[in-house]
Amino acid sequence: MKFFTNSIARCAARIGTLSGFERMPDVSFETPLLLVYTKSGSVPHLTKDIFKMVTSEQQLLSVSLPSTILMADIIKEVDTSFATFVNMKEYINFLSIQDPAYTTNSGFQQLDSISVWSRIGRMVLTANKYMELVEAYKPDLYVALCDGDTNINSSAKRVSKAIIRSKTLLEQCLNMHLNSDTLKSKGILGPVEGGYNLQAREESIDYLKDKPLAGFVIDGLHNNGPTVQNISSEQIKQVVHHTINLLPTDKVRVSMGCWNPVTTLDLVELGVDVFDSSYPYVITEQSQALTFMCDHDACENDQYAISVAEKRYKDEFSPICKKCKCLTCLNHTRAYLHHLHHTKEMLGSVLLMIHNIHHYLEFFTAIRHSIKNGTFNQLQTRIRLKYATTKSECTVA
Repeated sequence: MKFFTNSIARCAARIGTLSGFERMPDVSFETPLLLVYTKSGSVPHLTKDIFKMVTSEQQLLSVSLPSTILMADIIKEVDTSFATFVNMKEYINFLSIQDPAYTTNSGFQQLDSISVWSRIGRMVLTANKYMELVEAYKPDLYVALCDGDTNINSSAKRVSKAIIRSKTLLEQCLNMHLNSDTLKSKGILGPVEGGYNLQAREESIDYLKDKPLAGFVIDGLHNNGPTVQNISSEQIKQVVHHTINLLPTDKVRVSMGCWNPVTTLDLVELGVDVFDSSYPYVITEQSQALTFMCDHDACENDQYAISVAEKRYKDEFSPICKKCKCLTCLNHTRAYLHHLHHTKEMLGSVLLMIHNIHHYLEFFTAIRHSIKNGTFNQLQTRIRLKYATTKSECTVA
């Protein structure tokens, strides 16, 4: 995998290109890029045919171990790739260790292994076991096994252990990667650990920066799950700025987690290139429809999202957003979504997910466009205003 950018600034919003995927050499992605979040290899609530109706463009899918690890034995048995096994071989896929949409259980790491949780419980992975899974899955891009179990409250001792363990695991993973005929042409990313300790981040980067890696994952800022959407830019800005300032400019930078759009924009401004779409999934699970990109008067959408559970939408026979071109807004009303929610119909989640993933893909299109035409600051101001309005209304209430 190759990454190219014209930007020479270390900490700045930038346009780049991801390309050179062995399995699909003609495919390329422009960054800032959104990884499409999947569970068990599929976009939640959507069939493959419906997802293709949501977007006809090539996408890079985010696949996590917790939602797929129970498939590993059968994938090995039939000797096929994960993408082929789940019938998504026309998409490039990225393998992550933890699921960004669900809170990772903390405190279960051991000397030479990492814990992940499937639906049947805890599973312990050594570097050898993990790389066996990676060889079976054959992802186009993946993260080296690491200890990202740190957050803003982690002690210096916990951070130090995360650094030491991640170094050991990366060394083992990278050695097996380079000696594997299956994997050596795939992209492996190095995790930058260190919690919120700047010196620890420097130690992690000093170890990683000269390794033959396709890029870096800025890890260890949170323990995943819905609460990540409440993390403000102010909390993470110093550590992310310090981290990116030390990373090579010619390698891709990834940040996983369901960051809210305001924080996402601030991370883009700092130079992060790739994110995942666990945020619109989490919003869908909360029975909300995103509206932060809706800035015209016809809809009166002055908040970042609406909750279809609210009684006021019972007789609201207009779409979520009158200017939205998604299948949900073109064919259904807020009243119908309200009805589906209260009758607990599965179609309600399907229609919300269609809208929310479309909305977020449009968001990233707008990000790239704004960087190119010099209006990125205006986009930041516009989105920040939507979230500020919602917070002020909650305060008044």
